[in-house]
Amino acid sequence: MKWSYTGGKLNVSSDEEDQQFLLKDLIEEASRHRAKKKKVFIFFIVFSVILLAMQNYGASLSEGMSIYFYIGYFLTPIIISLLISGILYAVIRRSPKKFKKLNKHLKG
Repeated sequence: MKWSYTGGKLNVSSDEEDQQFLLKDLIEEASRHRAKKKKVFIFFIVFSVILLAMQNYGASLSEGMSIYFYIGYFLTPIIISLLISGILYAVIRRSPKKFKKLNKHLKG
């Protein structure tokens, strides 16, 4: 694989094909990706706080239980929000086909 940068374009050539990518588009895609990660992280924090508040509002905390009960009691809403945030991130992180091709060339 060979690559070069000329006039605002990233040229990637391999045995199979030659591709051209605009640097401006690559930078915009990277900034969109960072924005998506930030939104998912904020969603995770807000959703965790909401679940913890609903759990504590809906039930009283038992007394005299072992430490493992309390760890599970407070960790369960965080794990649930982590799973939902992970699924959300996997769904919205998809990039356009031309950037997938660039990643394929660079990994190969």
